[in-house]
Amino acid sequence: MSEHAELPPIGRLLLLAAAGLAVITVLFFQLARMQLVETEPLGPQPDGRVLRIEQVVAPRGQILDRDGNTLARNVPELALVLIPGDIPPVRSVETGVLRAVERELGVSYAELEALLARGREAPDAFAPLRIRGGIDEMEAIRLRAALAGVPGVAVEMRPVRVYAGGELYGRVLGHVGPVPQEEVDAYLEDGYALDARVGLSGVELEHEETLRGRLGRRLVSATPAGRVLEVLAEQRPTPGVDLVLTIDPDLQRATIDALARAVGQALPEAQPGDPPTRPPPQPIGAAVVLDVNSGDLLALVSVPTVDAGIFSGGGIDGDAFAALLADERRPLVDRSFAEVNAPGSIFKPIVGLGALAEGVATPETRIVSTGSITVADQFNPEVSYVFGDWTIHGSLDFTRGLSRSSDVYYYYLAGGYAEEGRQLFDGLGVERVASYARAFGLGSPTGIDLPGEAAGLVPDPAWKREAVGEPWFLGDTYTLGIGQGYLAVTPLQMAVAAAAFANGGDVLVPRIVGATRSDAGVLPLPPVVASRVPAGSGDIEVVAEALRIAADPGGTAVDGEPEGMTIAGKTGTAEFGIARADGSHDTHAWYLGWAPYERPEIAIAVYLEHGIGSRHAAPVAREILEAYAASERRVRSSPADTP
Repeated sequence: MSEHAELPPIGRLLLLAAAGLAVITVLFFQLARMQLVETEPLGPQPDGRVLRIEQVVAPRGQILDRDGNTLARNVPELALVLIPGDIPPVRSVETGVLRAVERELGVSYAELEALLARGREAPDAFAPLRIRGGIDEMEAIRLRAALAGVPGVAVEMRPVRVYAGGELYGRVLGHVGPVPQEEVDAYLEDGYALDARVGLSGVELEHEETLRGRLGRRLVSATPAGRVLEVLAEQRPTPGVDLVLTIDPDLQRATIDALARAVGQALPEAQPGDPPTRPPPQPIGAAVVLDVNSGDLLALVSVPTVDAGIFSGGGIDGDAFAALLADERRPLVDRSFAEVNAPGSIFKPIVGLGALAEGVATPETRIVSTGSITVADQFNPEVSYVFGDWTIHGSLDFTRGLSRSSDVYYYYLAGGYAEEGRQLFDGLGVERVASYARAFGLGSPTGIDLPGEAAGLVPDPAWKREAVGEPWFLGDTYTLGIGQGYLAVTPLQMAVAAAAFANGGDVLVPRIVGATRSDAGVLPLPPVVASRVPAGSGDIEVVAEALRIAADPGGTAVDGEPEGMTIAGKTGTAEFGIARADGSHDTHAWYLGWAPYERPEIAIAVYLEHGIGSRHAAPVAREILEAYAASERRVRSSPADTP
């Protein structure tokens, strides 16, 4: 056979298969190498060029409002960057590079030197480090010309985050920024670039994993000075997923406006008196509107508000941020879920339900309020204490006891009553009061998808022994029963509690993100039920009916009910702070409720730092409910509406 004879068909197939396998093997190893963060160039090539693997930033997911309007987006920004790995580790070269940048930008040599050192110590020395952003096109042209030939310095187009929505979403959206110095190692291990921008507050922080996307890689050919000549291969980044918020912008605006008016109107009644050291009252408040069936937050407001725009661009507006930090009202604290206070009488429905469920009371249980009760000291019968009511109510059944918000009625339900050593009424006791409070989610975070939520406190004897160093007294149970003393809650927790009454007992996990959006489309997130209240539907209906009557004419919560809408409502006025010379205190104003009463759609909680519940918080609730009733986007998602 001639040496040039053709191979048989099977031989040609084997040869093609071997060649294909070789190509696949090369591609496989190249792809595997590109999955890693290289800290060194891959080596000089025969023509003097250098091969290296670079990271490709993934587009961060956008944040949208429920109407699809973009609230947080990425916009391109020209920035001058330093690439430490492209600067030869020769002192004279380093000095020349840093002096050139100092001369052209005015950035101090010491600052640049620290940046270079930080980059050199990082796992990826070729990750670009931002020196200055916000450069316009003319400045970029000038810098490229002035720094041509300077190794390790480049003008790059980089994404920055821009926020819309102003004060409607200021604290909700949050902001992004450089990786915190103390967490650099953890972020790098999780696949972030050294110069990544990460969520630092709000939705940006809480949903970082969804928004961030995944880095890409590209194999490039570059000059020894670092200038990229050619992209040889690329693994594209995976974009982050977009988030759709639950907030109704119209309802959010109405809530902000109503709160802002109310906190100003309440202040004249809260002017400081004795002692002179009492801090001046501040116009502070919060409100929450919650879908009672899904947990969607339709409004989440804390005043004073914060403008989302100060977090836009390459960094926070320094002057605006400094002003926020110096503001005595602490506007960066979201009072709707990150600060706790005593709830006062809006806690009574929980105590009332516990009393019904445990057989301590029935709808017919009658208690007489003469304006106060007197209780002997449990350790010294010669000493007695008076626990007052806010007025003389006379004989009350369960419905009137709650709708008129009698303190004496709830002293009995919570702690019972004894006279001259004879037990006249057996109450729930502190342990059962605490148990029902916790069943509604008090004393624990609700699980809202925002960072910084406060857990609050449901006190009991064990807690008091450890925290205060004192035993639990009967008087502690009485004050707990009317929502005072050590009990501390957030407006969000009370809105969740109101929703549980409205929906028949489900304690929902509230959420600010209701859906995700990607190439696959918009995906609604399912509601999450944290737990169920341990009470029958009949007992819940008895409490609900009492709260309906409370919001009707003659009830304490009547000023929260809009015309033409039947609601359930409850006011609260909780004492706090240092007593005045006459023994009186400043008070928080609260309102809790849901609407419409017959087919519940939303729950509401209102809190004012200063004021009276019926006088100041109730009108806020009414304004919010009026705005909701007029809206074309009412939830109308009650199970009663479902065939």
